[in-house]
Amino acid sequence: MMILLRSMMMVGAGLLVLVFDAFAEPVSIEDLARQPAMSSVSISADGETMFALVGPSEGDDTDRAVLASWDLNDLSRPPKTVAPEDDEVEFIFVQALKNGYAMVGMRKPFTGRLSGCSEGKFIGSTRTWVRQFFITDAEFSDFENPFLELGSGKGRSDATETCLKMEARGSVVSRLPLDPDNVVISRLDARTFGSEIVRLNLDTQSQEVMYRELGASQVSYLDPLDGEVMATVNSDEQGGSYIQKTSLRLEKGGDLVTFDALDIDMGNRRELDVTHYDRDTGLYLVNTNKFSDMKQIHEFDPQTGVLSEEPLFAHEEFNALGVVTSDRESDFGKILGYAYQADVRRTYWVDPELGGIMLGLENAFPGHDVNLIYDSPDRNRIIFSVSASNQPSIYMLLEDKASLTTIAQQRPWINSEDIGLTELVYYDARDGRRLPALLTPRAGWQPGDEPGKAIVLPHGGPWARDYGGWDISGWVPFLTSRGYTVLQPQYRGSFGWGLDLWRAGDGQYGYKAQDDKDDGAAWLVEQGYAADDKIAIFGYSYGGYAAMAAATRANSPYQCAIAGAGYAESAKINVGIDQSRFGRVTVGSALSGRDVINDVENAEIPILIYHGDRDVRVPDTFGKAFYDAIRRHTTAKYVNIPEMPHSLPWTPDQHRLSLETIESFLQNECGMG
Repeated sequence: MMILLRSMMMVGAGLLVLVFDAFAEPVSIEDLARQPAMSSVSISADGETMFALVGPSEGDDTDRAVLASWDLNDLSRPPKTVAPEDDEVEFIFVQALKNGYAMVGMRKPFTGRLSGCSEGKFIGSTRTWVRQFFITDAEFSDFENPFLELGSGKGRSDATETCLKMEARGSVVSRLPLDPDNVVISRLDARTFGSEIVRLNLDTQSQEVMYRELGASQVSYLDPLDGEVMATVNSDEQGGSYIQKTSLRLEKGGDLVTFDALDIDMGNRRELDVTHYDRDTGLYLVNTNKFSDMKQIHEFDPQTGVLSEEPLFAHEEFNALGVVTSDRESDFGKILGYAYQADVRRTYWVDPELGGIMLGLENAFPGHDVNLIYDSPDRNRIIFSVSASNQPSIYMLLEDKASLTTIAQQRPWINSEDIGLTELVYYDARDGRRLPALLTPRAGWQPGDEPGKAIVLPHGGPWARDYGGWDISGWVPFLTSRGYTVLQPQYRGSFGWGLDLWRAGDGQYGYKAQDDKDDGAAWLVEQGYAADDKIAIFGYSYGGYAAMAAATRANSPYQCAIAGAGYAESAKINVGIDQSRFGRVTVGSALSGRDVINDVENAEIPILIYHGDRDVRVPDTFGKAFYDAIRRHTTAKYVNIPEMPHSLPWTPDQHRLSLETIESFLQNECGMG
């Protein structure tokens, strides 16, 4: 049966009634910058152990997160905790596995040549952060790294050895929920520089190689019951483009067979992912935009080689993400729901029992995102989180479908009434294109209020998108609690809102894609959210480029611009793509646009440029070059953020400095205090 969903976003939005204090207090920079009380929460497959990162203890002289584990059978007992012994090492995430084990991510700074290795190698970066992953137990007695097979190392240089260790960031591919001892991981083989799929025994640390990825071949799906590789993908250059070829097993234990019906043109941005294998019927489910603008779930029969043109699941306005299946022994693999990406990840539940529970929780917390973390086999224990754009995650336990307990809060010191509430809106660009956007009015705003201050906040990427819910960067709560309405335009070139919008950005950065931001500013004025002389633009990464572009346009609609980790020349950001034929063919000039550094003489508004000095994706030399060019034509300020990498997580000190810098610039140079 085909399930075709229509948009229900605005229906649910009317259910939430909140009373705001008309004089909301700005959320302090310290409350946004400090380590969360709890984050990276996950539950072991057996439901026995919870792992998380927690903030440092009161009086601790460090700002680093602490690793913690809880026995879920006795939450009255304090957690086991451990902090990094090395002063430079930080925990960045934890993922619970089973039998009291978890995967832990750590990082530490590295300074040295990256020639031929790691992100930044093409642009001469020398300062970065090295991430490594480990397996540990609930007592934190040891930390093992099974994600790199070094072999003998004979004849290998020290530089190669260092490079391998920097690149050995494997993953847990499957927790194998019904296997009592094993998980499936991917690891890097130092002898071949290829990836291997390995069955890992958590107790003994013994490893069994199940599959070796050769050349461009990659594993795309494995059976979550036993870890068998059921699907692989490869790329084949044909007719001036690259075609993704998919191979599947006709049956368990059979050979991998390539099916032309699953071919997609990667140069045209078509996508196809195997998302489920049904052991009873032998059918596969794939998530693809092969026949449509949005990604949809289709059935594929490997016996006949036929891919259904009609979707099994589709949404009118949003991409499908995949299927949610049961981990219970009694109905393992049964489809419980279909996930899709609206303003946040949502699930259309088809299982009446679990779906009924989740619908009840959603009704109990209207206007909030309810995220399932763990459900017990008898469904009498449900662990979930509740969050919203003005509410950091609250972790809760539902027992016997009746008793509700709060386990912890991510940031209990945050008052939701001080922050605006995000909604999905649409506006028309000047050429008539309908654009989605996330709108977060200033805290306390009510319809009919006088127009005020606003920020247009374009996302990075540019092949990326924004999401509703709590903003982990802190920017949206920071700004809305200070009286700014925030608009996050999903401009042409944004990923995840359909193929047409994605491809419409090709070569248009600084041109039509920049018009989309300006048209968003005009919409804010038309709708009464903003006064036309009280709008600024602020962006990071590609968003930083957009802020630089705004500053070099005459007759700008903005009073000032803030560019974090931005770049001003397409050739610099495309250098990695240009190094391979695959990149040149599949991406080509799609990410190119106006070299805004050539237009600095048009600058009329003040601009703040800030950059981390351990950024290897967009090195700080890019920001400094633009600053040196534009400061001769307008008020410009450059701020270095010590030790800061390009992407989250950032340290509390880095958050403090960047937010303090932004606040000061908006109040003073921009004149919007």
